[in-house]
Amino acid sequence: MKESRKNHIRPIVLSGLLAMAVLIFAVGGWAVLYKNNLPAPVKQDLAPVAANSRQLQTKPVSSWNAGVYSPNRLSQAAGKVMAPRMVITPAKAAVKAEAAVSKNNAQNHLPAPNKHKTVYLTFDDGPSKITSKVLEILRQQGVKATFFVLGEQARQRPELINAIWEQGHSIGNHTYNHNYHDLYSGFTEFWSQIKQTEEIVRNITGVRPQLIRAPGGTFGHFDQTYFHLLKQAGYSVMDWTVDSGDSRRKGVPAADILKESVADMNASRVILLLHDGGGHEQSAKALPEIIQRYKSAGYAFGVLDAEMQPVQFRVSDAAAKASRNGPSRDWIAANIAPNRELFTPGKALALEVGLLETKLLPGEYSISEGQYRVPLRAVVERLGGRVNWDSASRTGKVVWNGRAIIADAARKQLTITGADGRQQVRSADVQMIGSSLWVSLRGLLEAAGHAPLTTAVTIDERRVKTL
Repeated sequence: MKESRKNHIRPIVLSGLLAMAVLIFAVGGWAVLYKNNLPAPVKQDLAPVAANSRQLQTKPVSSWNAGVYSPNRLSQAAGKVMAPRMVITPAKAAVKAEAAVSKNNAQNHLPAPNKHKTVYLTFDDGPSKITSKVLEILRQQGVKATFFVLGEQARQRPELINAIWEQGHSIGNHTYNHNYHDLYSGFTEFWSQIKQTEEIVRNITGVRPQLIRAPGGTFGHFDQTYFHLLKQAGYSVMDWTVDSGDSRRKGVPAADILKESVADMNASRVILLLHDGGGHEQSAKALPEIIQRYKSAGYAFGVLDAEMQPVQFRVSDAAAKASRNGPSRDWIAANIAPNRELFTPGKALALEVGLLETKLLPGEYSISEGQYRVPLRAVVERLGGRVNWDSASRTGKVVWNGRAIIADAARKQLTITGADGRQQVRSADVQMIGSSLWVSLRGLLEAAGHAPLTTAVTIDERRVKTL
């Protein structure tokens, strides 16, 4: 009986073991099959995906850099764009790269900028309230431009000059008041306005503009004297290749401005004339579409600089025959050659006077017989004093350090009135150079009660320190 029961149980046990074996094999086999059908490990594709991801990030920067001639600012800007702001894991990089490619294919139909086609947007007659609108459009579109500014407008709106500069645009000189009659009556008047505007811009940005655009353009206005002397003085005169027509009459509609601006899209270099002065709201309205048209045509956007080959109109017959008195040889020697030194590397002259300090760049001072000679107004005003020009007596009146000083170039003397009312007259090296009074630095400092203590020359600068 027991043997019969054992024989009956053995098949049941064997069947159970067999069933368990089949079940284990089935589960293991499916696991093996599932694993073998997985895609290749993601890490095998990480290297190329990461590389593509970086290329996608850097291409916009490269195309922008190619068109802008401001390497210092560009390197800083590129650094900001390229600096990683978060750590991207390989998996995230792959997803980000795929998303970027998908978005690019879906939305970006513009051709890559052609390195051989560049457009330079230029704006004249500002800054004005319209300049703010122009700057915002340029920021949104990611392009740079060149602004030829008027001195009288820059003096009234220094914050806009600073905004132009800080946003990486270029600044050129468009004279002080745009008055044709004065500017083209003779070269010295044009020069006076250029220097006046230059000083205003320098005081705001710390940089002197070398680019000049003549109001109305050079054709019919410049003779060979204007071109020659400005070049000798270190400036670059720049006209334009395409006129948007926005200043041909008052209220030119945006549609007409757009049409004129993009009439010829085949030139390799376009310098487009626009205006951001008062009354040019339509120019700002047309600007976004102008930019899009040039982008669609494959143009890169650049800013003008003094190292480029200038675009200049020819001298007209009328301008060549105009009876204008040219500057004397003495005037040219006193103004043109020293001005060029402003744009030539050299040693600055640092003045440490009391608690104040300023620097004169090469060309802003001269050395004669071992003595520094400096422009009266520049030195006094930078060091906290005031200077007024008395046209009747042709003297400069200085109020500085509690003293009143009269600089007289005709008599070669300084008249000093102290706080106690006492007056003394000293012989001094006072000269009228162009439209500016220049004086001996030592004589000026002593007259103001700032006797020089030490002078030094290093590899980087010259320095004068006073009481």
